[in-house]
Amino acid sequence: MKCIEILSIAAAATTATAFTLPKTPVSKTSTTRLNEAINRVQPQGPPYSGPSSKPILDSVQFPRDMNRLTMQELEQLAHELRWEVIEAVSKTGGHFSSSLGVIELTVALHYVFDMPEDDIIWDVAHQCYPHKMLTGRRDRFPTLRQLGGISGFCKRKESEYDSFGAGHSSTSISAAQGMSIGKSLLNKRKNNCIAVIGDGAITGGMAYEAMNNAGYLSSRMIVVLNDNGQVSLPTGTQSAGGVRPASQLSAYTSNLLVSKPFQDFRDFAKGMNRLFPEGVQDVNKRIDEYARGLVTGGTIFEELGFFYVGPIDGHDLENMVPILEKLRDSDSNKPVLLHIKTNKGYGYPPALAASDRMHGVAKFNVGTGVQVKGKAAAPSLTSIMANAMIDAATEHREIVGITAAMPGGTGMDIFGRRFPKRTFDVGIAEQHAVTFAAGMACEGLKPFCCIYSTFMQRGYDQVVHDVAIQNLPVRMILDRAGVVGNDGPTHHGCYDLAYLGCIPNLTIMSPSDEMELRNMVMTCAEFDEGPSVLRYPRGVGYGPEKLQELFGYELENGEIPAKGTPIEIGKGRIIRLPGGVRALSSSEPAANGSTDSKLGASKSRGKKKTDRVAILSFGTRLSEALI
Repeated sequence: MKCIEILSIAAAATTATAFTLPKTPVSKTSTTRLNEAINRVQPQGPPYSGPSSKPILDSVQFPRDMNRLTMQELEQLAHELRWEVIEAVSKTGGHFSSSLGVIELTVALHYVFDMPEDDIIWDVAHQCYPHKMLTGRRDRFPTLRQLGGISGFCKRKESEYDSFGAGHSSTSISAAQGMSIGKSLLNKRKNNCIAVIGDGAITGGMAYEAMNNAGYLSSRMIVVLNDNGQVSLPTGTQSAGGVRPASQLSAYTSNLLVSKPFQDFRDFAKGMNRLFPEGVQDVNKRIDEYARGLVTGGTIFEELGFFYVGPIDGHDLENMVPILEKLRDSDSNKPVLLHIKTNKGYGYPPALAASDRMHGVAKFNVGTGVQVKGKAAAPSLTSIMANAMIDAATEHREIVGITAAMPGGTGMDIFGRRFPKRTFDVGIAEQHAVTFAAGMACEGLKPFCCIYSTFMQRGYDQVVHDVAIQNLPVRMILDRAGVVGNDGPTHHGCYDLAYLGCIPNLTIMSPSDEMELRNMVMTCAEFDEGPSVLRYPRGVGYGPEKLQELFGYELENGEIPAKGTPIEIGKGRIIRLPGGVRALSSSEPAANGSTDSKLGASKSRGKKKTDRVAILSFGTRLSEALI
């Protein structure tokens, strides 16, 4: 069934706008039916497999090649494109299910609009793979997220079809508004700017700042709200808010209803309203707008100055294309919010069944969805941090954990399983997360604010103004410090030492190994004299053998202690002296028989090492400098 219930609402509201949306017979009237449509029949399996050939996709090198396609061919193109994404990512790894959820939307946007003259801005842009495949880069996907290859995000210097670069969230509406005003002031022939933003990214405050300004300035633009109910990574982590998405807006949009009896009443009331004086008509119109908002959810967006259309099925091309065409051809300068409902991972059952919807994947078997991952020699540093935090929280009931929509990436999913009522997911809201933690610290709690290094940049003023100046004991735990690899420049955590090192009252810790990481988590828990920062890299620990060989640890029975201990702040230890001489423990004899740690040499190598420098901004991994 086609999800077109909202069209009668949109058509009935045209008294205030310059366009009319197509009318289609209304079927059933609740969002339950909309969700049923979104969850259409999925491929049978396992094993799962796609089409043996992709003739329509093969004929589309650039969006202009889609102009001649019929609706049936567009639907076939979407099917072929979905499997092209599945097969391509299975060979390289990368962001995955977000792209599967916007296949039909991508096809519709490129069919209706004329890029690069028109601008389509993908918020975050981790869902841009189908967009890249339709804009001349399909043959480059074997190089995805590799040196010299194509980026996993939109990148302006990579293609004229990438209107705006991204990697962080909630920027698309601001960029689209700026482009729209730029086109207007320069009297450009066309002014079509489309921002595609998810229900996770729209939780960021910057999105609301932009919508507030867009309505105020009456900027001509279309905001497509891609509502898939997946706010956090992963959504469903146990926390103080339960296991629902970490966003009240997500709950709001998920409960939108389109009522046929209400529509009938509105049509009748509109006819009667013309009989009343103009002043009464204005009052009735306002009442009608609020009633429509209560039933369909439009008011929150309309109060910001947008014309609201939705929700519609984001996997139904036959319905989306004519709506987008009407919005494109409208003479109105009023910003529009088109609300679509989609399913992240749509069309690939293993993704739909996974707790994280296979958001980011390694290489995987297409037939089963099983990812190809080598067995790690040691636990991940993220899990080590999370378990150390659990140890500390067991002793200190004041400890709470905060994440900004990244529980899986920061270890807060692990902490949340042990202490759900002490775990807080605030959505993509780093500024709020930092000041939220500051408020907790004022009341005597010990907040651990766990955010990626690169994302903490978004809360910089709060770190200075709300935490450091007041000397509040907020623990800022920065995962992904240093170079992070395939995600590229938008995700490298290379700047935190520079932007935090100049702030007064901060105590910054940077462990060289998992032993120090455990100890520093316990140190943060005990340290109440002011704010502290613990930054650590992406990756896994070294394991006991390397810890003893490279770092000079004496491990009882060759095992890493299960629990960390606080360390003295400001005190370090010598691992190796200049000239390749390794510092020894007091009980280890040197090559010359001495037990003086200043004279010992690495017995495992037999020769001096070339002096090297480990640059912490690139990561706290010292092993490369020690080998």
